[in-house]
Amino acid sequence: MPAEKVWSEEQIDSYYQGIEHSEYPSVPWERMKQKIRGSDCSTLIDIGCGPGAFTIHTARRGYDVQAVDISNTNLKALEKRKKALNLSNIKTIYGDWLEVEVIPTEVSICAYCFCGSIGTLEGIKKVLQHTTRMAFFIAPWDRVQKDFLSGDLYQTTGIEPPVFENQDLLPLFENMGQQVEVELLEYDFGLPLRGKSEINNCAVFLSDKLGIPDVKLVKDHILNHLTIKNGMFWVPNPRKSNLITWERRDLHVK
Repeated sequence: MPAEKVWSEEQIDSYYQGIEHSEYPSVPWERMKQKIRGSDCSTLIDIGCGPGAFTIHTARRGYDVQAVDISNTNLKALEKRKKALNLSNIKTIYGDWLEVEVIPTEVSICAYCFCGSIGTLEGIKKVLQHTTRMAFFIAPWDRVQKDFLSGDLYQTTGIEPPVFENQDLLPLFENMGQQVEVELLEYDFGLPLRGKSEINNCAVFLSDKLGIPDVKLVKDHILNHLTIKNGMFWVPNPRKSNLITWERRDLHVK
């Protein structure tokens, strides 16, 4: 089994703050709901769920969710969050996607999780085989990661920005003879700050996340981009993603 991605408690806490106040996953989910065309769906698999952005968002809206991830750290955080929010309609499942047992559901979501077995031909095939209505795949629009408007930081420091090691999914669908729709999504997955006193901690956090060791430079970058949103200080993180939509049109996926 591949090694799990280990998140620190601070990273997970910032993640939950982000999904509570940012446009992710609400903006992608609103588009998915339009495509589902109706409110009769009630079951969902969140594959490669991480700490559970879509799991929490959809469970709060009444879906029975199976949340699959290869990281025990992520699932323990999700279980803790599930308890805090009193959500009994979430089942966490630990393991590699190709090895776990899941119950087929009406809707499947895979978001930014294609570097392992999920992004292989067999992984995508299993997603479709366990989806009775629609499957959604959210993939990076650009392979180069420049979160939190960090392009200028990488240019200033001469550090190469990280890249997503994601396989191109479209040839996999073509290989299976499956039609998909692709569209661009734009949203802000930023971070709220309760006050300017949190800027120093935020700079340390982003310095580690972005791989830029000069914390003062990162702090200056935050101050240059800091804004106000919903009455809070806000560190913007505009993103572009591809939303790939598959709809079941036959009984079998080869």
